[in-house]
Amino acid sequence: ISMKRYLKSFIPDFRPNTNPISFDLRDFDDKDFCPFDYGEAGVYIISTTDGTQYTYPNGKKNPILYIGQSNNILRRLRDEHYYKGLKRLLCDKDYGLEDNIQLASRYQYMYYNGSKVDVYKCRGNQDAKDLESWLLNCFYQKYRSLPVGNGARSYGKD
Repeated sequence: ISMKRYLKSFIPDFRPNTNPISFDLRDFDDKDFCPFDYGEAGVYIISTTDGTQYTYPNGKKNPILYIGQSNNILRRLRDEHYYKGLKRLLCDKDYGLEDNIQLASRYQYMYYNGSKVDVYKCRGNQDAKDLESWLLNCFYQKYRSLPVGNGARSYGKD
């Protein structure tokens, strides 16, 4: 099932001008980042790859586990989400347990349920923070909760 279908379930008028750049973060490879220029802004949506759908407070289900943004997509996904988070679990699924090093819960979800990333680059004067805030608000309106991996609400620039 395509990410576009899930996005349309809570954003009926979602019409990006291009298809997203998609890859599985667990199978990270530098070639996944060839379409990005350093410093390019956008939003990214991480969803499960194993068919898991999370149940939200109103009983509705969705495979999206995290919605994020960055003014430098390449740096955020490669350096922060992969190297500082998910890769540690891929090397040792019990990483940090003995020393009480707590990775963000989203990395546990990515490790156990998969981590397909769909990236939508900003276009024109579009601001990544505002776009993320809009996506999170639309998600909340439909499911009455943020995605399971998002710890806090995003507030756009006013």
